[in-house]
Amino acid sequence: MKTNELYRIAERDGITVDRFLLDKNKSVSLCMNSRLFVGLDGALDGADERVCLAHELGHCETMSFYNIYSPCDIRGKHERRANIWAIKKLIPKSKFFWALRHGYEDIYTLAEYFDVTPEFAKKTAEYYGELSA
Repeated sequence: MKTNELYRIAERDGITVDRFLLDKNKSVSLCMNSRLFVGLDGALDGADERVCLAHELGHCETMSFYNIYSPCDIRGKHERRANIWAIKKLIPKSKFFWALRHGYEDIYTLAEYFDVTPEFAKKTAEYYGELSA
């Protein structure tokens, strides 16, 4: 899925996406007064932009929000839901295993092939590894 397709999902689903300077995070999402918002750091582009936008849309699409002061187990559940949504959108299972069969066998070549960050490629490999176990 291309970056512009992610923006179309946001538009279709009424999710406001804005860019501005963020200090501590690359991106944020929130639900306020039944409206959904995604904020992206203005400096993001390329793979970082795609991964952050997909992750934050994952929070919005699965309604996986938490209070920053909530216990770690609650936060972890919401982060996992957002990550899984992003993984399935950016690197569907069938395409992931096709890439493995066709020589994209390490995290860096997978990241380059799918235009995602190496960290995201690793999360994807771990997730699909869990499913096939």
